[in-house]
Amino acid sequence: MPNATRHTAKSNSGAAGSKVSETANASTANMKTSPRRHEADSEEGPTGEVAKELARLSALILEKAESQDKKLEEIRVSTSATESKLADIANRICEVESRLCFLEDAHRAQEGNPSASKAEVETLRQKMDDFENRERRNNLRFMGFHEGCEEDNAVKFLEEIIPKIFNINFPKGLEIERAHRLGSRPGRGEGSQALRPRPIIARFLRFQDRDRIAEAARKMGTVTWERRRIMVFADYSKLLSDRRMKFRECKKLLHEKNIRFSLNYPAVLMVKAPQGPRRFEDHKEALAFITSLD
Repeated sequence: MPNATRHTAKSNSGAAGSKVSETANASTANMKTSPRRHEADSEEGPTGEVAKELARLSALILEKAESQDKKLEEIRVSTSATESKLADIANRICEVESRLCFLEDAHRAQEGNPSASKAEVETLRQKMDDFENRERRNNLRFMGFHEGCEEDNAVKFLEEIIPKIFNINFPKGLEIERAHRLGSRPGRGEGSQALRPRPIIARFLRFQDRDRIAEAARKMGTVTWERRRIMVFADYSKLLSDRRMKFRECKKLLHEKNIRFSLNYPAVLMVKAPQGPRRFEDHKEALAFITSLD
């Protein structure tokens, strides 16, 4: 029995020793493999974070680069537009300089040979108008003769008809240099009625004949021919006609008030007022005076 017990103890001690040995070997193996695993874990952790950070930084750099490229493109476009505007301004400055040089030359030339002033131009205009009206002194305008009555020979027609309708005897005979209708031939009006006939303008050889006809028409008041009223007017320039037309309202009021008056050449209204004769060259002044009369 003691031998068996001893054998059993040896067996148990051997088994225990083998278990301890296995445990030690496993522990040793674990100690050998553990540092490697720890090293791998330590390498994988920081390296991944660095890679992610680098990727983020790279994306940020690319984004910033694209933004900078856009801004640079905008600056380039703006710079190009500015250069174009500057070139246009430079061209305009050159043009202004050339015009300024031209104006300076023209000013120097004008100083050497000055042009007429506004007052001088107005004086010349008045003289030209007076000259034109003097050229028209022998003219008369006849209104009321129907179209075609002269049969394409207004001179012959007037030389025959004027002594009859105005009852004037011309010792030397009535001589008309030329006569014609004014304006283009009128068309037809509404229905069958013709439009207003054009006036006939005649230039007389002698001013005395022209004056006798105008005076006779003024004295007769109403002149008729073939049941048509014939009116006689002096021939004035457009400028003088407008000046005389301004006294139209004055003449109307004078007729209504039965006050004698005359509109003398060139445009002077003579009023035979109860206070005495008055002379007016300004139509506004004449109208105020006539309105004040009882």
